[in-house]
Amino acid sequence: MYISIGQIVNTHGIKGEVKVKVFSDSLERFEGMENIHISRDAGSANAGATTGQERRLLAISGIRYHKDMVLMTFHGIDTIAEAERLKDWYLQTPESELPVLPDGRYYIYQLVGLAVWERDSFYGKLTEVLQPGSNDVYVVRDGEREILIPALKTVIRSVDLEKGRMEVELPAGLLELYE
Repeated sequence: MYISIGQIVNTHGIKGEVKVKVFSDSLERFEGMENIHISRDAGSANAGATTGQERRLLAISGIRYHKDMVLMTFHGIDTIAEAERLKDWYLQTPESELPVLPDGRYYIYQLVGLAVWERDSFYGKLTEVLQPGSNDVYVVRDGEREILIPALKTVIRSVDLEKGRMEVELPAGLLELYE
């Protein structure tokens, strides 16, 4: 399984450089990488896990940073026209090559699909993770209803990947917003 760790969102300049939106807490996530897989297929939802068919391996020739983006160049991609063909492709790595996270931290693809519970109340499945700023927001859907849950330690009580379950304690009044 391959995991999307970024997406080429545009070109930069005329010599084949591309802008990459990074799907990680660290812009430096590509440091030390010599090669990267790219695919048109991001995987399911925004989880970023895919076994997609159309995948290429590119050799990284340069990395630099600009604002909240990574600027990359690849061997053999030397013009804006060649770089333009990579726009919207996802940068991926095999799951086995992902760094091990500290206890209590998870990759988005691990969270998507978890059943979300508060004691005996089932709220739905986590379908998407929004990253609007200071904290992530979990989108939980159960049929027609959608609940947005802040990903805060005071709200997320436990995550059990083996059981496919997340236990939450919602702030007072949050559910009333969705009724």
